[in-house]
Amino acid sequence: MRAWLPNLFLLLFLALAAPAQAAVQVLEQADFVLDDGAEPPPDSAAWQAQTLPDQWRLDHPEATGNGWYRFRFRLADPGEPLQAVYLSRLVMNAAVWLNGRPIGDGGRFDEPVARNWNRPLIFLVPPGLLSAETNTLHIRLRNHAYTQAALYPPTIGPESLLRAEYEQAYFWRITVNQTATLLIAGIGLLTLSLWLRRRRDTAYAYFAASALLWAAQSTNLYIRDVPLDTAGWEILISASFQVFSGFLLISLLRFVGVMPRPLFAVIWFGVFVAPISVALVPAGHYLTLTSLWHLYTLAVAAATLTLLVRAALRDRNRDARFLVAALGLVVLFGLHDWLMHSRHLWFAAAALPLDHVFLLQYSAPLIFLAVGLIMTGRYVQALNRYESLNDELEQRVQEKHAQLQDSYARMRELEMEHVVVEERERIYRDLHDDVGAKLLSLVFRAARPQDADLARSALRDLRDVVSRTGAGSYRIEDVFADWRVECDQRLTEAGVALDWRTGGALEGLSLSQPQALNLGRILREAISNVIHHAGARNVRVSIAVAGQKLQLEVRDDGRGLPAEQRPGGRGLRNMESRATRLGAVLSRNNAEPAGCIVSLAMPL
Repeated sequence: MRAWLPNLFLLLFLALAAPAQAAVQVLEQADFVLDDGAEPPPDSAAWQAQTLPDQWRLDHPEATGNGWYRFRFRLADPGEPLQAVYLSRLVMNAAVWLNGRPIGDGGRFDEPVARNWNRPLIFLVPPGLLSAETNTLHIRLRNHAYTQAALYPPTIGPESLLRAEYEQAYFWRITVNQTATLLIAGIGLLTLSLWLRRRRDTAYAYFAASALLWAAQSTNLYIRDVPLDTAGWEILISASFQVFSGFLLISLLRFVGVMPRPLFAVIWFGVFVAPISVALVPAGHYLTLTSLWHLYTLAVAAATLTLLVRAALRDRNRDARFLVAALGLVVLFGLHDWLMHSRHLWFAAAALPLDHVFLLQYSAPLIFLAVGLIMTGRYVQALNRYESLNDELEQRVQEKHAQLQDSYARMRELEMEHVVVEERERIYRDLHDDVGAKLLSLVFRAARPQDADLARSALRDLRDVVSRTGAGSYRIEDVFADWRVECDQRLTEAGVALDWRTGGALEGLSLSQPQALNLGRILREAISNVIHHAGARNVRVSIAVAGQKLQLEVRDDGRGLPAEQRPGGRGLRNMESRATRLGAVLSRNNAEPAGCIVSLAMPL
């Protein structure tokens, strides 16, 4: 049951379509005569049988001027009230007479001749004009030396049926090309504006010029009344085609970054020489020359396509892939149209696929679409790159802002430290000039040696504080030298011998201001204890650097520590406090055979 359903629908379709096809007549047999008259020639004229389609370059190669076709037919459907005559294709213009009366034409027959080479024509038959018996249809065809005159079989039948066919043909040949022309012109203007803003991208300039030239030239596909005579218009169209093709091929090569100088020279040769030669060639050789130039352009386009294929495959150029697909179709359709245009020279009897249908007009816009896709892709890539860079820039700005905030904070700290240091130095200078002078006076006026030593100790402390606040760090050799001088002076005055020892790699090492100040105070307090309490005759001071530690040891040969453990005095507590600030370890022990050892280990 299911197998019969498709067959049933097919039978119904054929049953409905058969009457419609039977009501339409396609007139393929005619009589032909050359005659420049504006009315149909008499039956006594030299009519000759002619089968349509009739292409004058093949069937009447020497014919010029006007030709007349005569068709005789019977009305297929006398009951249809409104009939029409439909001319699907002709070159260049036609006028239609039915039973001795004119029923319509395609425009002017004088220069500039109306152009209907790509335009279908339909003419209504006045009611009552058709006869139930034999009818005679005359068609006048206008020819020109710069065109290839042709007439394809006319169709007569009900207007309702022929109107649909006419409107479909009009849409594909006229409306589509008009729409494509507007779109391509818009693309050309857009590309031109891009080039005006980026003059270094010459590919945009060539592409804009080719798009605008194609849009101007495409008017030949649908314009009927032109401002020039037929010869001038045909020369202009053919010349502009070579220029348009050259600019387009150059722009495509520049879009993918391919710069073949020999091919560029060949293209520029065609751009300059083709228009001049087409304008100067005699009318009898015009069509032959244009065929050769179109073949030249096809060869150049094929060479360009080869370079684009290599760029797409070898260089993995994404843009070249779009152009290869579009240009490949253009070259294929262009070859088809060239064979049609030049069949009178090379392939007169050859049958072509989609014969009598020009395809290049439908494929060329694909190039502009491909370039539009490339430009859109580049715009999206540039936009994405811009957004990425913008995000990266914002992140960098935030990082720099944070760094600036840190810098400002450090600057404020440095400013505060600078103010504090200046204030300290002012105080230290005042203390040195005032208190220091008084302490020095006490040294010389002291009645007892203990008082003089005390005054000297206070004076050294003051000088130490003043001298150790002027810088952030001090060379360790300089600090040790100052300590040695001070210890030697104090111990010599007390009658105690000094044995000063240093060890380790001291070169390049330094002490910070707190380290130098606190270590000096600890050493000074240890020497004071030796002088005042130990009763020693000899003292050995050892300072060594081992690894990342500084070792300080003060050894005397005096009485040593008392047997009974007593709480330390103020001096000892100060030593321990200073050691704690430095992160050092301070210890006191008896020495063998006699004396005391004060040792300190401080990390550098």
